[in-house]
Amino acid sequence: MKKNLWLAAALCCGLFGISSCNENTEGNVTVPKYIEDQFYMKYPSAKNVRWSSKNGYTVASFYLTNDSITDKCSAWFSLSDSFWDMTEYDLPYSFLPDSVRKAFEGSTYATSPWLLDREIEVLERADVETLYIISVENQNTSVEMDLYYSADGILLKEIIDDVEGDNHAEDFLPQTPTTTIKQWIDQTFPEARIVDIETENGGTEVELVYNGMVYEILFSREQNWMYTKQEIPERQYTRLPDKVISALKTLEGFTSFAVVDDIDFYQTASSGNFYCVEIETRFDEDQKIYITETGDFIEKPALGGGDGQGVPVESEIGEWIAQKYIGALIVGREYDDGFLEIEFMHENLKKTAYFNGSGSWVYSEWEVAYAALPSAVRSTLNDRYSDYSIDRDDIEVQDDPSGLRYAIEMEQGDRDLKVYISSDGTVVSEKFED
Repeated sequence: MKKNLWLAAALCCGLFGISSCNENTEGNVTVPKYIEDQFYMKYPSAKNVRWSSKNGYTVASFYLTNDSITDKCSAWFSLSDSFWDMTEYDLPYSFLPDSVRKAFEGSTYATSPWLLDREIEVLERADVETLYIISVENQNTSVEMDLYYSADGILLKEIIDDVEGDNHAEDFLPQTPTTTIKQWIDQTFPEARIVDIETENGGTEVELVYNGMVYEILFSREQNWMYTKQEIPERQYTRLPDKVISALKTLEGFTSFAVVDDIDFYQTASSGNFYCVEIETRFDEDQKIYITETGDFIEKPALGGGDGQGVPVESEIGEWIAQKYIGALIVGREYDDGFLEIEFMHENLKKTAYFNGSGSWVYSEWEVAYAALPSAVRSTLNDRYSDYSIDRDDIEVQDDPSGLRYAIEMEQGDRDLKVYISSDGTVVSEKFED
C-alpha cells in the first residue's frame, strides 16, 4: 500500500521526467529524481553520497553519524518499482540487540577455537526480517563462518564463507512470492515472518520464522508444494515421538542426545514425513540417520518428484552439476554445517555435492560397493591392510578438485581405522578412532 501511494504521488508531480547525475567511482550514474527524493526522505543526514547501478538496482553508498551506524552504508532501490528494498551497514558488537548477543554468546561459536569479528553486518530490508550477520573464524582450520540471526536472537543460517572480503548482501534482497505461494504460506503459517525468498530455475524456496521455529519450504516450477523442513531446537530433542527416541537408542554409539549435532523434521509431498538426525561418528565425522515418525529407519528419500521434475537450484550450480555429472537429476538441497548440499542421482547412485558461501564447489561424495573399487585400491587394501577387517558396506567416494579418493573403514581387534586411498592406490591419509 505504501508503495502504491508513493508511486501515485510521483506520477502526479511529474517526477518521472527528472533525473540528476552523481559521480560514482565507476563513472557517471543517472539517478531518477523520485529515487533520490525517497533516499533523502529516509536518510536526511546522509553524507558523501555516491550512486551506482547493479543488476536492476540503484545503490546509494553514504555515511551516517549517529549512535549506532559507524561505517559506510549502502541503500538499494529497485529500478523495477522505484522503492527502497534494503540498507546494509556495519554495527559494533556492543550495539547488537541483547537477544542476538545473548544467543550468540550461548552458542559453540562464542568459544575457542572460534574467533569473533566484532564488526557485525546488518541487512535492514523492506517488509521482511532484518538480518544480523556475525562472522567467526576457526583458528585451527581458518574456516570462516557467517551466522545469520533475527532481531529476537533466532539463528537462521550458518554459511561457510571462503572468499575474503566477499559481500553476499545482494543474495538477500527481499523478493515477493507469487499469489499462489503467498496464499499457501498465509494458510499454513499465518503471520509468519519471512526471512528469505529465492527463485531458482522456476522453483521457489521460502525461509521463514513461525512460533519461534525456523522453516524452509520448497515449491516446484509449477508452484506446487514439495516439502517443508523444520529445524528442531536442541531444547526440544527430548520431545521427539517416543518411537523415534526408542529407535535412536538402538544405534551403536548413541548414549545420549549429546552425540546429536542436528535434527530436522521433513514433511514431503512425495515421500511422507521423516526425521533427519545428524550424529557424530567414532571418527568425529557426521552421519545422517533417517527415521519415520513411527520409528523405522529408512534410506534418505528423494525430495523432488512432485511434478516429475528434480528439485530446483541456482542456475549456475545446476549447470555445473549437469556438465560434471552428465545425466544427473537433482533430488534434494539443504544448508548443513555451513555448506549448501545438493543431492542428485547419477549413474544409479545417490550423490551429494557441497558448495561454500560463494557458490564454489568444494567436493562431492557418494557410497560405492567394494566390488566397484578400482583394482589399484583393492591391491593396496590386500597388500597393506590384510590384517584388518574391512567394512565393505560403508565405503565412500570423495571427489574434489584434486581428484577421486576412497574412504574405507576397517578394524583390527579394538583398533578402528579409516583410510583414504586415491584412484591409483596411493594412501592419502589414515585416521584412527580418537
